[in-house]
Amino acid sequence: MFPGRDAYDFRVVKYKGESMLSWIISTNEYYPDHPGGKAVLVNDKYELVNTTLPLFDTPEFNIHEYNIINDGASVLTLYSNPVLVNETWIQDDGIAEIDLSTGAILFRWSSLEHISLNASNFHLPKAGTTSQKRPWDWFHANSIDKNADGDYLLSSRHTSCIYKISGSDGSLIWQLGGKTSDFDHSSGFNFSWQHDARFRHEDKTTTIISFFDNAGIGMTAEDKTTGNWSRAVVVELNTYASPMTTRVLRSYDRPDHETSIARGSMQVLPNDNVFIGWASYGLISEVTQNGTPVMEARFVDETMSSYRSYKFNFTGRPSLPPVTKSIVYGSTPKTANTFHYCSWNGATEVNSWNLYGSSKNSSDSFTLLANAEKTDFETMYMTRGFVAYLLTSMMNLFRSQSTSTLEQNLIMG
Repeated sequence: MFPGRDAYDFRVVKYKGESMLSWIISTNEYYPDHPGGKAVLVNDKYELVNTTLPLFDTPEFNIHEYNIINDGASVLTLYSNPVLVNETWIQDDGIAEIDLSTGAILFRWSSLEHISLNASNFHLPKAGTTSQKRPWDWFHANSIDKNADGDYLLSSRHTSCIYKISGSDGSLIWQLGGKTSDFDHSSGFNFSWQHDARFRHEDKTTTIISFFDNAGIGMTAEDKTTGNWSRAVVVELNTYASPMTTRVLRSYDRPDHETSIARGSMQVLPNDNVFIGWASYGLISEVTQNGTPVMEARFVDETMSSYRSYKFNFTGRPSLPPVTKSIVYGSTPKTANTFHYCSWNGATEVNSWNLYGSSKNSSDSFTLLANAEKTDFETMYMTRGFVAYLLTSMMNLFRSQSTSTLEQNLIMG
């Protein structure tokens, strides 16, 4: 749909009762279609339902979060705006809640207006080393969530802090971690450079949250690593006590005991299993609530990585038909072999392909050549003899048949 563009925060969402796909399309100045990036929502036919452009005249769409909530009533997202302060360009990361139907801004919050620059893990850059295109990334917001009371949970990577923000006036309700934490960490609990902070439960005395603890960024001595390797955690916050306290309920270590120096995600599944995206190498794992491994996978190419990883059920029903191509090899019809290639981009229910062949393009002349089991994105099947015309149809798991396509075959000799 958007060739040549990177995708971020790709996930299944609920929109007006239907399962749809949302993701953020990266910035790319060489593409005329929104070079500053955008976020999109598509239905199960892969038709565009909604588009969100960069907010508040900012030059680029922040790639970290596009969190559709309340059955599509609104979306939580982030924005980054370069601001000139005393001859230093500073990136003002903020959060926004947007009405998806009207585009109206329901809530807006600026990090520069509420957080001290001294909270950053990084020092103020030297004069003349920043620009409007390369501002000082002192805060680096990377996730936003909202609770039933209308308050927000914001993760800042470059302050190693998670903030609870009032949905009424934008004031800070509490800060977890960082240089000025409101919580007593004498129990030894710490974290740094975190991602993907989410509300899990709240009552009058406690708040339970989950997040991905990177524990380091692996660059210099200033990395301030807080753990031997990355992990995903569920933490109970006693907000009634004075001072407020923390208790780790569950902790899931990275399987290979390495550090995810950037990115990462943690998803609690409907069956209470936990699905974790470790980012580097595209490593993903699923564990039970008590930590028993269920699955683990990673990219073969270790130079590749992912941003967030999710596990969802989704049924794709593309409006475009399947694509088939058949190529005949051989000098005579009797000695020839015909190779058939079938694919249907986006269709999730294809189990096999029925291949019908004919020597002429006549509806009553086609006979079933084979039922080819789907083996990959593109299924290849060979039949003996010369097949001039091919008619294919998809079979799903329930053996129901749909969507046929006709192809005149190529003769390669």
